[in-house]
Amino acid sequence: MNKELNKTDTTLKYIIDLVAAGIIGDTRKVEMISLTIARSIRKSNPEVATSIQDLLVLNSSAGSSAVRSYGNIPIPTDNETHLEMARIIKPYPEGGVLPIFNEKVNDWINDILEERENLNTLLAFDITPSTNLLLIGLPGTGKTMLAHYIASRLNKNLVVMDLASSISNLMGKTGHNIKKVLNYAKETGSILLLDEFDAIAKKRDDQTDLGEIKRVVNVLLMELENWPISSMLIATSNHPELLDKAIWRRFDHIMEIPLPSSEEIIKLLEQNLIQFVSEDLKNISILKLIAELLNGKSASDICKFTNSVKRRIALKNEELIIASLNELESYSTDKKIRGKFCILAKEMLGKKITVRKLSEMTGLSSAGVQHHISKIK
Repeated sequence: MNKELNKTDTTLKYIIDLVAAGIIGDTRKVEMISLTIARSIRKSNPEVATSIQDLLVLNSSAGSSAVRSYGNIPIPTDNETHLEMARIIKPYPEGGVLPIFNEKVNDWINDILEERENLNTLLAFDITPSTNLLLIGLPGTGKTMLAHYIASRLNKNLVVMDLASSISNLMGKTGHNIKKVLNYAKETGSILLLDEFDAIAKKRDDQTDLGEIKRVVNVLLMELENWPISSMLIATSNHPELLDKAIWRRFDHIMEIPLPSSEEIIKLLEQNLIQFVSEDLKNISILKLIAELLNGKSASDICKFTNSVKRRIALKNEELIIASLNELESYSTDKKIRGKFCILAKEMLGKKITVRKLSEMTGLSSAGVQHHISKIK
């Protein structure tokens, strides 16, 4: 009997804490206390415990649209400049298109989305889903695009913090501004994107710093530790070596997005250029040849390349291969692109492609083509 009374007293205390957290708008604390209450009454009141859990799942799934039904929350602005410190990007229709990544990254993305699709199962086992992700890799590998995709798949707005208007020279102002943006994302149940994360989460060993970096990093450490399940924080960095050591331990997942492999480059080219492959080149691995010449380029570089090729085809009426070679020559320091193309084509296709065909495709003379392919060992 005494045990039951003690349990009731404890639950009542949780309710007091819950009301207090709700009044100050502490979303994470509301979630934690609600889960604790559900756990404590699961045996005695399973239906109530399940209802609490269902409400948490509903709030997480509804996200920003649920919050907006209670009234619009203004985008945070800097008090001095009155500039908005974030951009709001609405989810793409039907979840958008998954950027082209390797199998490892695709599996990881699916695991993150699967957690959100099975919130009820996780909460039933008192497990909270991942709430913060760190994406690292070279510029142009698709980190920001991936954040857009995740937000769209979860049907949530993407809040992109504007570093230019958030960072201030005034003591303590940067940390205050960042906190305002973080709170906005949490209150609206949005996905927060902190691009170029290394700019605000730098190592705290700068001797010239007057304490501002330390204050900002401390704010981020606390927020990452207590991010609500109704939202998600995604940070990206091109320079992970600059990040403070303590920051790494706060992320649920860290994923490196690599440069595209030859196979992924071909997929990018097919996605953008397949409609321009003429009938007489259908049986020639033309996109595979172009992909070899683009090896080592980022996904962003390849997309820019394909857009430029399409413009050449449309405006100059050039064939795909001529437009591709012209474009490669225009931004490459290597002036032997056509010769390399001939060598690659002969190595890959052998007798399937003639010197005459290579001459037509590249604009080189037959003697020039022969000169290049004679270098093949």
